[in-house]
Amino acid sequence: MRGSRWVRILALALPLLGGPIAAAHAESGAAIDLKSVVSKLGGQPCPSGNLTCVALEMPVNHRANDPSATLKITFAVSFASQESKGILFYVVGGPGGSGLGLADDYLSAFDARLTENMDIVFFDQRGIGPDHGLECPKAQGVFDSAELSVADVDGSLATAKRFADDCVAELKSRDLLAYVDTDQAIRDLEQFRLAIGDPKVWIYGESYGTQFAQQYATAFPGAVRGVIVDGVVDLTLSFGGYYAAYTESAARILARVLASCGEVPGCRDDMQGDAAKVYDDLAARLARGPIEIDFPMGDGSVAKRKLTSGMLDANAFYSLYGPDDRAGFLRSLAAASHGRLLPMLRLGYSNLALDPATELGTPDPSWFGAAYYAITCTVYSWGGDDRDATARQVMADAAAEAPRAPRLLRSFYAERLACAYWPRRGAVPRPAPFAGGDYPTLVLNADTDPITPISMSYAVMDHVKNGYLVAMEGGPHVIWGRGLTCPDEIVYSLLFDGTLPEAKEQICSQPFIGAYERLTMTRPTDAANPYTLARALETEIGESPPLYNWDGGDSLAVGCDYGGTVEISAAEEGTAYAFSKCAWWPGIVIDGTGISIEEGAENVGLTLDLAVSGDHQGQVTYRHNTATDAMTLNGTYDGKVVATPRPLP
Repeated sequence: MRGSRWVRILALALPLLGGPIAAAHAESGAAIDLKSVVSKLGGQPCPSGNLTCVALEMPVNHRANDPSATLKITFAVSFASQESKGILFYVVGGPGGSGLGLADDYLSAFDARLTENMDIVFFDQRGIGPDHGLECPKAQGVFDSAELSVADVDGSLATAKRFADDCVAELKSRDLLAYVDTDQAIRDLEQFRLAIGDPKVWIYGESYGTQFAQQYATAFPGAVRGVIVDGVVDLTLSFGGYYAAYTESAARILARVLASCGEVPGCRDDMQGDAAKVYDDLAARLARGPIEIDFPMGDGSVAKRKLTSGMLDANAFYSLYGPDDRAGFLRSLAAASHGRLLPMLRLGYSNLALDPATELGTPDPSWFGAAYYAITCTVYSWGGDDRDATARQVMADAAAEAPRAPRLLRSFYAERLACAYWPRRGAVPRPAPFAGGDYPTLVLNADTDPITPISMSYAVMDHVKNGYLVAMEGGPHVIWGRGLTCPDEIVYSLLFDGTLPEAKEQICSQPFIGAYERLTMTRPTDAANPYTLARALETEIGESPPLYNWDGGDSLAVGCDYGGTVEISAAEEGTAYAFSKCAWWPGIVIDGTGISIEEGAENVGLTLDLAVSGDHQGQVTYRHNTATDAMTLNGTYDGKVVATPRPLP
């Protein structure tokens, strides 16, 4: 998710409900058969996945109470496979994330008990989704990687204004911009709740979704059975206060990530020098201007591309979201310490969703960047009518903030600069702090969360009635549903059995840095061992952003670092790889195929059938069984019959 943000609520009458909706509401006194109710409302299988979708007409402007202007909001329901223990409203982050687009991915990540026991409702907040989604990937891609600096105020203001203008121009429709905010969206969700029979519901929000959940529960306390907020936004903060809090938190976490390299043997050995110095030297170099790099394209050609300061900032910031991301960033930084900037550039394209061929943003059906700004820029009343003056004040505040956040300062001001020039901002009063209620409120947060620092969870706990805190040491941004037993079991016990946490505040923990994969083939002698070569190829497949971020759709060809290509595609049994003169390292050319099977078969794991040419010659088959973690290699190499080498005595 890209961040989190904020707005206050007033409950209005809901005049548009009629027909089957009114009939469903009339049954509110009885236990609700959600599947039957949704069917009566016109529920149909969603276009993709296994959920049931239902679209309801909502007022374009709830505050105007005008029944003549409506739009459809789509809700997707996962029905409990066993007797339902309740209804869970699931609010994704962003703002700008698609609940419908991400629903299947989210559900597959959770323990099966969740879908067995709970009816779960996802939805696309207004401004999100195929029907009325607000997106400007081209403008967003340019802005996210652009050069911004407190040393160049005029240039930064011009870049931000150009982004706002270009983004709005890129929109398919601008009519909804005035009505895309959290205040409107919580009312859409409440209309749905009334339509299904007025049940009390659990509401879960992650990241920005925590603001949504807090506002919903405040506006409609009688609707709520319990609140779970995960990666929490503090509604007491001002616009600048929020950005200052998370920028300073991110800067501290980044400093810790860089320092941790010396404590991780693989990173310590790979990094040429102190990681903090390597980072700062690269940042200083990029501050003087972009660095041109030969970039291998998916068609086998090489194009000149540029690594920018915006990319480095994005890579550093997004790396803080979880232990594995932190390890991956350190690996790309270690490569940079050897003079190899291509991994950092690849990571930048991935983090910013840029197409290397065009260097423009690519549409993402699960992300709507213009909705992000439409919501973010309207949740605070700030700035005057003079947009340039507002933007200059942002930059003055950034200069004052710099001593507290010498790294990642861009996080403090870039989005607010864009908001200064956004066509609508600050139109809705700020929400009051969330106070909770007679129902339980479970507050989840990692102490190493860069975007919603744990201090924000403490602030919520200080205001909320019947609150319980689970703090995750070393954890990611958003901790439920990440395979972390400690927070997961606390949540499931509350949802399924109504069991309150055993203490008001509890601590869970996980490693701060995930598994670090060493840089491969760094010694001239490494390629002489075919087993070392095959394992190195497996590592690079797993560490290459375009390959591990592939969405499983259309096949994707990726240029290998020193020439040739690898193509990834979906196969009946798993994920297929095709190597064509692929040189991941100088002097080693690989042709052949591979298949990766993740589950549901005896031969789960990775198999590579490779022909090697160049400095070495061979034909080998490598097999890594991930169920047993056993690895084998057989074939011929440099004129000799080879097999998996015996470990040294």
